[in-house]
Amino acid sequence: MLCLACTMPSDGPLCERCRLQLRPAPEITVGSGLVGVAGFVHEGPARLLVHALKYRGVTAAAGPLIEAMADRLPSSATALIPVPRARLRVLRYGVDPAVILASGVANRTGLPVIPALRSRWWWRRHAGRSRSERDAVSFEASGRTVFRGAVLVDDVLTTGATMLAASVTLRGLPTLALTGTIASRVKQGDGPSGGAVTVHPSRGPNDRNTLRARMIDDVELSRVRDPGRGHNRDGEEHE
Repeated sequence: MLCLACTMPSDGPLCERCRLQLRPAPEITVGSGLVGVAGFVHEGPARLLVHALKYRGVTAAAGPLIEAMADRLPSSATALIPVPRARLRVLRYGVDPAVILASGVANRTGLPVIPALRSRWWWRRHAGRSRSERDAVSFEASGRTVFRGAVLVDDVLTTGATMLAASVTLRGLPTLALTGTIASRVKQGDGPSGGAVTVHPSRGPNDRNTLRARMIDDVELSRVRDPGRGHNRDGEEHE
């Protein structure tokens, strides 16, 4: 068989060289009340896996990402909410990566997948564009019930603006963003007090009790945020 990342001959989904190049992602604070965790840093083989899934429809490439994502999920998580791709891109590429990843994590954990968000038909691709050139990302709530402890799921976290837009659409109930990769250029968000937050490197297995406590604290913070603010955020479609 061929390695899903580099396409060289391999005994498994990934060759030994690509497996060794996978780097655990840091846990970050995306913004007030939202924590981001991912399987890997968005580089090398991990980036190739995301690209194969998003642009070539190689659903098998989601396997290594799903395995790592499931390992980062705290035991307090109650449900998984895919952050949908722009609908025209789903038609063009034939896949919605967030749906595939959420379904895979659900199969491993037994958590339900809730389609709580609806995407717009289209927005401009934002990769390589400055913030002033990007469209505002927005979603609509589908009306499905969102449980406390629900987790947003997507393929890659870049600036975090898309995840924040999704969280605000759901009135701040999701306090964890789970992605396949986190881009090394991710911009740190602001903490609840308005000060810059620090990025904490991963050190071995994720401390689920600590993350669970942070999720609970962030839920309390989200209650006092203004739910009437708009659902648009300047961000990217991660492409």
